[in-house]
Amino acid sequence: MDANSFQLTLEQQFQMRLMEQSAESLTREQLLDMVIQTSRLLMVKDNVIRGLVKEAIF
Repeated sequence: MDANSFQLTLEQQFQMRLMEQSAESLTREQLLDMVIQTSRLLMVKDNVIRGLVKEAIF
């Protein structure tokens, strides 16, 4: 993989900017909840990728 594979696309950069603007209006509690939900989803994504890699190897 080349280094460009890890860069955000223009569309993803735009989505990040929208997310940043939306986050500015959230309360601390809402932000904390969002961080926890995001962390959980990243862990689920890792598990899905790990499972797909195992299936592909065997």
